[in-house]
Amino acid sequence: MKHLNHKVLMVIAAVSTIFASLVATSACFWAGYQPEEPKCLREE
Repeated sequence: MKHLNHKVLMVIAAVSTIFASLVATSACFWAGYQPEEPKCLREE
């Protein structure tokens, strides 16, 4: 039983990580979150 719980938690952690990555990527893609570009990286 303990071994099964460990596997379930591992799957939940993996799915949560993938979901968080997709949400962050889609937010940047759809311009929901556009961080300000640092001054040292700007081309002027």
